[in-house]
Amino acid sequence: MFDLSRSIDNLPRTNKPLRVSVRQLHWFKAAFHSHATFCGEAMGCEFVVDDIKLAGAFVRWLESIDRQKPKEKEQRRDFFQFAPSLVLRELVGDLPIKATCPPASVDPKSAAAFWPEGYVAATFCLTVYAATMDQEFHLDVHVSQMVDDLRSWWSFRENANEDSNYAAGFFQLLLGNEPNWWMPSNFSARTRSAGDEDSAAVLSPEV
Repeated sequence: MFDLSRSIDNLPRTNKPLRVSVRQLHWFKAAFHSHATFCGEAMGCEFVVDDIKLAGAFVRWLESIDRQKPKEKEQRRDFFQFAPSLVLRELVGDLPIKATCPPASVDPKSAAAFWPEGYVAATFCLTVYAATMDQEFHLDVHVSQMVDDLRSWWSFRENANEDSNYAAGFFQLLLGNEPNWWMPSNFSARTRSAGDEDSAAVLSPEV
């Protein structure tokens, strides 16, 4: 169901680079509202957005990426690829969106119908990420087919309800990457295996 190109075209216009606009609350809110409306029209339902919760998620995300931003310039692209997973973590941690009714225009057994709010949050992060990677690095983003796989969403929702850090790992899976499930929201630990956890130093890694 998810159409990445149409979703990107739906983003609010800005005269600034997306890496700058996404760090400004006004644009972030406008983009999230626009995406929620876009998804609602496609899914056959309406969404209500709690702007207070949305602003809270935005602030927590900025604080997180400012703490984890690497100093090495060669890690810039890797951090661009990682930062959206932290957005999803904060959105899922205190969902700022609620469907007013079950989606009527999608398969009842689809991922979008199973968890419409989580689906909007995840596809919002994918959309902004893909648009930014194209603008900054001229790279096409390929989203895993699991974005519409119901079994993956069952696992995502169950685990994220217990620990919102799981959402960061799920986002990385959507991009075809294998996350470090011990510390999925830690940039410096992203390439370490579970067996390295005890010896891993937790570094303080902006878009």
